[in-house]
Amino acid sequence: NTARGFAYGLNAGSYGATTTESGTFSTGAYTGSLSGLTCNTTYHVRAFSTNSAGTSSGSDISFTTSACAPTITTDAVSSLTKTTATLNGSITATGGADATESGFAYGTSATLATTIATTTLGAQTGTASFNSSVSSLTCNTTYYSRAYATNSGGTGYGTIVSFTTSPCTP
Repeated sequence: NTARGFAYGLNAGSYGATTTESGTFSTGAYTGSLSGLTCNTTYHVRAFSTNSAGTSSGSDISFTTSACAPTITTDAVSSLTKTTATLNGSITATGGADATESGFAYGTSATLATTIATTTLGAQTGTASFNSSVSSLTCNTTYYSRAYATNSGGTGYGTIVSFTTSPCTP
């Protein structure tokens, strides 16, 4: 054998990408690494080997890469008072696996570089909306929050939104 490797891609028969190593090889099993794959995607792959008589290919097999992190939206805050607020978020795409944890980070830093607290709401099934009531806020203060959810593919974060608690009363 003078070359061997793998052809892979999204469709059987028209793989589009290959890994190849050249040299002198004996018979037997070999392995290779596939790169540039996308999470939560089904790929097709087949081995090939080339020698002076031509190229021989193995059978097509398929596999699915692991889940992506979920896609999250931080929704507008509701039920806002001087000292309380309800933080709202939603999972708009699961990434291929249900969330095992969800919640919110909130604080007075516009970048959430430091947070007052992070709420944990637990698992979510599919695309779901979730919320958390927070209390002990200071009146007439601007806060920032963002939703998050974690699955086997990682953690997804919504955008940071701001809200201001109601004015203080004398």
